[in-house]
Amino acid sequence: MPPSTPTASSAPVTKRSRRGIFLRGLAVVLPAVLTVFVFVSVGQFVNRYVAGPVNKAIYTGLESNSIGWTVLGWGDIDPTNTSFLLERGDQPETIRELWDAQGGPEQEGFEVALAEHRAGLPGFMRDLPQWGISPEALRTAVQGRVGIWAGILIAGSLILLVGYLASGFLGRALIAGTDRTLARLPLVRAVYPHAKQLVDFFLSDNEMEFDSVVAAPYPSPGIWSIGLVTGGGLPELHDDQKGEMRAIYIPSSPLPMTGCTVFIAAEDLVPLDMTVEEAFRLVVSVGVLVPEGHLKAGQSKASPGAGKAEGGPED
Repeated sequence: MPPSTPTASSAPVTKRSRRGIFLRGLAVVLPAVLTVFVFVSVGQFVNRYVAGPVNKAIYTGLESNSIGWTVLGWGDIDPTNTSFLLERGDQPETIRELWDAQGGPEQEGFEVALAEHRAGLPGFMRDLPQWGISPEALRTAVQGRVGIWAGILIAGSLILLVGYLASGFLGRALIAGTDRTLARLPLVRAVYPHAKQLVDFFLSDNEMEFDSVVAAPYPSPGIWSIGLVTGGGLPELHDDQKGEMRAIYIPSSPLPMTGCTVFIAAEDLVPLDMTVEEAFRLVVSVGVLVPEGHLKAGQSKASPGAGKAEGGPED
C-alpha cells in the first residue's frame, strides 16, 4: 500500500503546534530572564552610584593619611613595603638618588635609607608619589581587603543615621532650613523642590492611597482606560454641570510606573470591582490577566477564540 499523502490541512496544524510550543517555552523562560535582568540592573546601579563612590572615599581615606595607614596595618597592608614602590623612572629625584647610591630595592641598605628619608616627610597627610609609592599598586591591595559590601554597609548606616536624626525636633528643623536654602539658590531651585516632591510622594511615611480602580474615558470618549483615583481634582477645573472632578493616574502598559495624570469628572468614571494589585497585573499583562470575577461566563483567560461568532469558519 503506498504511503498516505499528507493533507493540505496538516501543514497549518503543525505550524500552529510549533508556534504554541515556542510560546510556551518563551513563557517559561522570560520570567526568569526578566528577574535576573532586574536584579543585575539594580546591582549595577547600586555599585555605580552608591557603593562605588563610598568605597572610593574609603580607599582614599585609608591611603592618604597616617591614621589610614595604621588601619591598613591591621589588614596586613604596609604601604612602606618596597613591593609598592614606583618604577625608578617615576620616582622623585631624592628617592632616585637613594636608589642609585644603595643599589636598588634588593639591597638592605636601600630600605634603611628610604625609611630615614620618609621620616623627614610631612607627618599626617601622605602624598604617595612623594613617598615613592605606586597609587595603583596600593589601591589594588586595598581593594582586595575592602570589598564592595563595605560601601553598601556604610551607605546604609549613614542613611539610617540621617533618618534617626531627622526624626527629632532639631533634625527636622535643620532639614527644613536646608530645604528653604536650596529652594532659594539659582538653578538649584528649578530642580530640587520638584525632586524632593517626587521622592516624598513615593517614600513618605503616609501611605500613598489609591482610593479606587476605575475605568476612565481616556484618551477620548468611548475609549476606556484603567485608572487609579489618587485624589480630588483642582478646584479651578470643577464643572457646575458635571460636578466634582477626580485626579486619575493612568498607568502605561507594560510598565505601570510610567503613565499620565488626568482630571475627569467623577460622574464619567466607572468604578471597577478589583484591587490595585489586580489592576496593575491587568496593565502589565496588556489585558491578558483579567481578574477572575471579570471574566464572562465560559470565557477562559487569554482565550484566543473570545469575540468570534459562534459557528464561524475555522482557520
